[in-house]
Amino acid sequence: MVCHCLKELRKRIGLEDKTRQGIIDDVVWASCANAYLEQGLNIGRLAWILSDGSYDVPGCTIDRFCASGLQSIQFAVSTMMTGFGGDIMIAGGVQHMTHVPMASGSDYHPDLGSYMDLGALNMGYTAEMVARKFNITREDQDMFAYESHRKCTQAQAANKVKEVTIPIQCKALAKGAKNSNPHNMEAKYIASEHLAKAATKKGDELAEIVVARDQGVRPGTTLESLAQMPPVFMQDEAATVTAGNASQVNDAAAGVVVATEEGCNALGLKPIMKMVSFAVIGLDPAIMGIGPALAIPKVLKRAGMTKDQIDLWEINEAFASQSVYVQKTLDLPKDRLNVWGSGISIGHPLACTGARIATDITAILRDPEYAEVEYVVESMCIGHGHGAAAIWQRVR
Repeated sequence: MVCHCLKELRKRIGLEDKTRQGIIDDVVWASCANAYLEQGLNIGRLAWILSDGSYDVPGCTIDRFCASGLQSIQFAVSTMMTGFGGDIMIAGGVQHMTHVPMASGSDYHPDLGSYMDLGALNMGYTAEMVARKFNITREDQDMFAYESHRKCTQAQAANKVKEVTIPIQCKALAKGAKNSNPHNMEAKYIASEHLAKAATKKGDELAEIVVARDQGVRPGTTLESLAQMPPVFMQDEAATVTAGNASQVNDAAAGVVVATEEGCNALGLKPIMKMVSFAVIGLDPAIMGIGPALAIPKVLKRAGMTKDQIDLWEINEAFASQSVYVQKTLDLPKDRLNVWGSGISIGHPLACTGARIATDITAILRDPEYAEVEYVVESMCIGHGHGAAAIWQRVR
């Protein structure tokens, strides 16, 4: 997935020719929680090589769990701002959650339980803790999840993210193949078959499909269907977190090109948006989901801005319980929050999410419906007790 992102980014900035790629100062990529197998070693460097990138462009890999994709962009921005990062960098993130399950290969220190609730290593547990501590009802969670699927379904029907989606031809199990290309977009790249073959059993039939949309959305979602879903992470009478009001297991990659004014001039391109400010904050890991409610005030203060200056809010939906808490605590306008859906409907492939949200914001800023939008906040909660937030400004 990453190599196709990198190929497409090079194509869009006119650097397909290897002899010109040396003006890219670095590739900053993110992979988290299970950085081994194909996500191990230094995926930022190896994916660049696999994409047929020139050897003279370096690459690194970073991890801030659920904010890793956003952190990779901030890493590139801040490095260039200090003068240590040249004028053009590529940043993004990837997660293979189906092939490399979350926490695979991890071995936490036996003393960790003396310093934190070890239940907080399970993100679903933290969602239950938020719901219970702050009285977020099952009905509120299901309503939030329903709205996420509704907004995402409408956005996909209008093909809102076509400019930031790379249609890929691949092989998948014929039995479970979904309508992954409703707008009949032409594939730009062909995926390697090795993972499809590894995932199949004897007798499984593969079908060749083009994937041109995020597949997590369930267009037929209703409040009635959500209400019928059983709790997943806890089974007592107070349990409220289900597969329907939580984010999903996904595989995805997303990336952006970050450049200084000099870099944009060298490429002959106009930037879409710029990062105004960035902030991270720590908190009790057991209630990590409330992170955005703490990180957003911090990033606004750091930028010298107030909430009423923000036009749209793109806050990842790890779980509906924490999303409802953040929305209510900060009193965010529902019609300006996650306007095309987010983690519950689109999916939350950990290290990819922050970069995916950033790419979607570029599409939102190019949408005539949001021509008046100037400032957008991107934020997310982060496993193990963090919150992160960034403010993006349209470049006019």
